Amino acid sequence: MLSQVLYTILALLMSGLLIVGVVLTAKAKAEHGRAATLGMFGCFVLLFGELYSIVRIFTLDSLARAIGSDSFPIVLFVIDAIGTLITAVGVGLLIWAVVARRTPAQPQQTPGWQQPQQPQGWQQPQQSEWQRQSQSPPEWQPQSPPQPPSAPQPGWQNPERPGWQNPQG
Repeated sequence: MLSQVLYTILALLMSGLLIVGVVLTAKAKAEHGRAATLGMFGCFVLLFGELYSIVRIFTLDSLARAIGSDSFPIVLFVIDAIGTLITAVGVGLLIWAVVARRTPAQPQQTPGWQQPQQPQGWQQPQQSEWQRQSQSPPEWQPQSPPQPPSAPQPGWQNPERPGWQNPQG
């Protein structure tokens, strides 16, 4: 009986922690999007698993008397397998939430103000000529050839364009 009370206290503490997790992930939903939703579902599933464990602890003695000692190990295995499955799903959702792509909700824009559009593709940061000259490499490092002042845009480049050099000759 004392072990049931202690187990219940620990399970209630864990349940409290999971409720805090649900609240925090619900608040983070606007910032983290789908990842926070997955984390919230993971906390819900683990909370359900804790409640399942509390019910299991208090009904195990009466269940053992009702079904007899011959089939009790099989029933106990099934009950524990269900609890393990619930825990595995909850932890799996939390892991998925950690590695999920962050898709935040779109911020509300004020009327009359348009956010500037970002250019498509990755662009290498430009360095001015005076910055390149002021950063002389140490003697032991090989020097790279000078870069053209403007980097070409990603995509196909016209080989007939002046200044283009064929690397094969």
